[in-house]
Amino acid sequence: MEAQALHLMRVEGKERKTGYIAVASGKGGVGKTLITINMGRIIGRNGKRVLIVDGDLGLSNVHIMLGITPAKNLYHFFMGEVSLEEVVVPVEENLDFISSGSGVRELVNLPPAQLRNLIYKLQEYAEKNYEWVIFDTPPGIHSDTTALVSSSHIPVIITTPEPTAIADAYGLIKVLNQEEKVKEFYVLVNKVSSDEESLRVYESIRVVCEKFTSAETKYLGGIRYNPKMIRNIVNQNPFSEDLTKDLTKALLRLPLDIKPYAPSFWERLLSKLRR
Repeated sequence: MEAQALHLMRVEGKERKTGYIAVASGKGGVGKTLITINMGRIIGRNGKRVLIVDGDLGLSNVHIMLGITPAKNLYHFFMGEVSLEEVVVPVEENLDFISSGSGVRELVNLPPAQLRNLIYKLQEYAEKNYEWVIFDTPPGIHSDTTALVSSSHIPVIITTPEPTAIADAYGLIKVLNQEEKVKEFYVLVNKVSSDEESLRVYESIRVVCEKFTSAETKYLGGIRYNPKMIRNIVNQNPFSEDLTKDLTKALLRLPLDIKPYAPSFWERLLSKLRR
């Protein structure tokens, strides 16, 4: 009877379908973790159950930005001290988070059997409880990054208008395309001053990808630079209405069943008064 029930549970999990998103960048400092957290929140507020997993094994920092200190993380799970359910931290309704720990070197070079066991258990747990899983990956072409991005349904590449960020975003796409055979990428440009600047940055990446790779890039849009976000991050509050508005608009270009951002009464009033 127990074996039959387990079989039925697995069948139900397969039918349910869980989508996987990997958020990656060619270099650090482009706002990848900030966007990952806000992406999870927006999808969650649209009625989807979301799990954010800090994919930076050994150098987890999502919890710092959220102002959360998890009692347990993936390290404790690996050591057999806790179950996977015990490392899941609720952030808000429909949004949970798993930390990989901070400075835990044992997680960086896991034996293949242990890594495989973790992945299977994560998969089983995720597909039973969530509709979307978002991985915040390490910056650059780290092996963890290429593995997570090439395995995901939706690879999102974050860049900024800085020449080094653009060059590194192209480098990441090139490696993933040529070595991992990833064909489709979604590009989001952070810290822009206008839609025109965002599109120029995207086009510079698209053109070089088209010339030197077989990758197909798709434009998600841009996130306007907001100096107030620096203070928000310092205060461990990674959310703002402007960021939500821009990111919601970008997410509408992904198959996530997201509703357009609806401005509040006060936003509409302020807009009319400014006119």
